[in-house]
Amino acid sequence: MTIVSLIALLLFVLILFILFEFRVRKPDQIVLADVHGKIVQRKARFYPRHFSLAVPATIHSSVLEFESEARGKLPIKVKLTMTTAADVERLSELVRTGGWNPELVQKASKELALFVQSLTASYCQSLEIEELKPKELQDYLQKNLTKEAEQLGLKLVGISIQLIEPLDSEIAEALQQQEAARIREKTEKVNQQARLEASRYRFETDQKINELEHQLQIKQLELKKEEQQREAELARYQVEQELERRRLQLEVEQQELKVFEEHPELILLSPQIARLAEASQQLKNARTVVSLSGADSQKGFNLLEIIEQTLQKALQSTAGKK
Repeated sequence: MTIVSLIALLLFVLILFILFEFRVRKPDQIVLADVHGKIVQRKARFYPRHFSLAVPATIHSSVLEFESEARGKLPIKVKLTMTTAADVERLSELVRTGGWNPELVQKASKELALFVQSLTASYCQSLEIEELKPKELQDYLQKNLTKEAEQLGLKLVGISIQLIEPLDSEIAEALQQQEAARIREKTEKVNQQARLEASRYRFETDQKINELEHQLQIKQLELKKEEQQREAELARYQVEQELERRRLQLEVEQQELKVFEEHPELILLSPQIARLAEASQQLKNARTVVSLSGADSQKGFNLLEIIEQTLQKALQSTAGKK
């Protein structure tokens, strides 16, 4: 056998060994290895299957249903769901709990389930049956199972209480009625509070509407008062204008009278005298009457005498010319 054939044979055997021994690590796997007595995680893409242990990295959920007792040794039924996963930071504890096999996470979860039953029993025995609440039990288990899960090499993802009820049907029915009464009472309180809030809101709304109406009435009265003031000012202004007009008219008349007193001959030129003369010529035996009143009555008489004297003079001068 030549050297080339020997090398080819060795390469073939090596390839077969690699294909037989090494496996590809999947994304949902945790590959464990024992190195000098310590459990470590292989993070390489390929791993030797005979010197490693591949366990699932996915979460593991289990449903636990068991019986327990409340205070007074009243039997109850508890049903819960627990979700766990392998803790990569505590692989040694995980192997010590579940053993060196691919189902070590499931085995460790079973050990944790036993502790859950014990913890639930101690909690339920300390309370009356009507005091047991799923939410309170869930918080209690979540708080106390975290450290226990770490000791077993697990990570507690979550725990949920699905059911907690007495096994005695009469007690269960009584609790249901009690809970229904509590809910009805709470509902009635909510309804009363809603009605109270509605009444308060309606009262505040009515009060606000009354205040707005009162403000509107005050505003209307103010506007009406301003309108009356403007009307009074306008009326006063009109009266003042009328008085001013009469005063000016009186001044003009006084000035005319003064001019007529100083120049009696101008009386004949006034339109009033011309109309009187024209009327006297048209009506025979007509008598012209001049009526004056007020403070100028005396001046009126003087003026009448002046008019008569002027007319007589005018008539005499006309007769002399003839």
